[in-house]
Amino acid sequence: MRDTANKVLPDSAVYKDVVIVGNGPSGIAVSHVLAGHRPYLRSAQHPDEMLSARLAGLLRGEAMVPLMQQDLRHLSQGLEGRAPHPLSLLMDALTHPGADQGLELPSLLQWRLHPEKRVDHVVLGTSPPGGAWQTMIGNVLTISLASWMELPGVDFRTWESSAGTLHALHSNTNERFSSCLNNNGSKEGRARAASVAQYYADYVRLRGLQKFFHCGTKVFNIEPLENAVCQCTETVANEWCGRRQCFARALWLVEGFDQVSGQAFTYVSQKVVIATGCTSKPNRLNVPGELTKSNHIVHDSGSVEELVRRIREEADRDQTGVDPILIVGAGLSAADAVLAARFHSVPVLHVFRSRTIPVDRQLPEIMYPEYHKVHQMMEDGGKCYPLYEALPEHRILSLTGLNSPDRKILMEGPDGRHCAHKVSGVAILIGARPNLSFLKSICSSDGTGLGANANAPIDCRSNPILIDLWSHKVMRVEQPGLYALGPLTGDNFVRFIHGGALAVASGILNEKQC
Repeated sequence: MRDTANKVLPDSAVYKDVVIVGNGPSGIAVSHVLAGHRPYLRSAQHPDEMLSARLAGLLRGEAMVPLMQQDLRHLSQGLEGRAPHPLSLLMDALTHPGADQGLELPSLLQWRLHPEKRVDHVVLGTSPPGGAWQTMIGNVLTISLASWMELPGVDFRTWESSAGTLHALHSNTNERFSSCLNNNGSKEGRARAASVAQYYADYVRLRGLQKFFHCGTKVFNIEPLENAVCQCTETVANEWCGRRQCFARALWLVEGFDQVSGQAFTYVSQKVVIATGCTSKPNRLNVPGELTKSNHIVHDSGSVEELVRRIREEADRDQTGVDPILIVGAGLSAADAVLAARFHSVPVLHVFRSRTIPVDRQLPEIMYPEYHKVHQMMEDGGKCYPLYEALPEHRILSLTGLNSPDRKILMEGPDGRHCAHKVSGVAILIGARPNLSFLKSICSSDGTGLGANANAPIDCRSNPILIDLWSHKVMRVEQPGLYALGPLTGDNFVRFIHGGALAVASGILNEKQC
């Protein structure tokens, strides 16, 4: 055992140059660059004339130029879009030229592998590669177009056509979504979540990244290291023996365990990248009975389909009528749950706060007909829709009755009157927040202390982690070497994480050269 700033390290501790926590699209994208894959600019033909002129100045007759060696701040000037960071906008503009104008143009980038530029790293995640995508309802459609879900080097539709067995399986069993796959008049439409999850798992294999991934793991502690000592000699602190993997070079400690074997592991590293997303911890109603261990209450969309199937099977087995499922929430996850329940002929009681849908949350009907239909049902109240009843402006008071034989839950209506409803199950889908308890040495479990507002919890929309725009270094931590990207930093769509991955990799590589 070795002592590092009064922290006893096991002899099994492993040194890595970079540890990435989170194996969703963000973590995969960073690993892809650290594995030696580099973007090259191959064309300046862009619908943005100003950007096109800047790109043309780089090529100057060259067939291709390495993007990471260019002045990315200059290239990012004047770009506008739905991402909060300039590099996210630049990489999206180069990968999906004119996407927000409805154009379907080829990428201006080509990726090449440089094995000699590989950085030793490990990617840790609780699920198979894909992160939260592995837990979603498989037949729900993405909000984004299929091409916007892809990562560099593997075209989604080409992959999907070669993985036709999976696609056919879900196409045959879920007619309720089939009409939504291509409703925008373009060459492509949206993708099923199951296909996206499988794409990310296959992507890691197809791009040769498997050796960097340690899946099925749980990280419970990340903390700065002080006075790290060489593992070859325990004589002098901070003395580097010259080996690249010397502990004396490490700045961070990462501890966790394998979820199958229970075996603990420890990594020491110069850099740590946080890419865990913002859906780790579902929001609660905080009412009596909510946290009772019951298979009739779920808090995440991935568990809804199983709950609905179980309700349907129990009713068919007992040859009794089906009591409604209570769905709480007005977002897309709640809408998906409504669709799933109605598809299985399970009645729905739908509780939400407001009678009207805010304009900024309304989606165009031609692209998202299923969500448009649910919004119609919410506004109608259920008068014209069988197996559906809307209860706007209602408040859940207690779920304790769900474990009693009559399964009645207590609510309060907008007039203040209490009412009881018999239900078969409850799906509470009111959003989620990140769980950063593994960073307890530098912030609270909800991330308070790391955000743009240091006094508020991390929120992927209103209070992301405060970062340096060009390297994605976490700004509110004194110890160097901590980075973040993805939803934690406000990049909430896969199409925008490429810029964050490039920023993180550039920051890491630039520091290695110093």
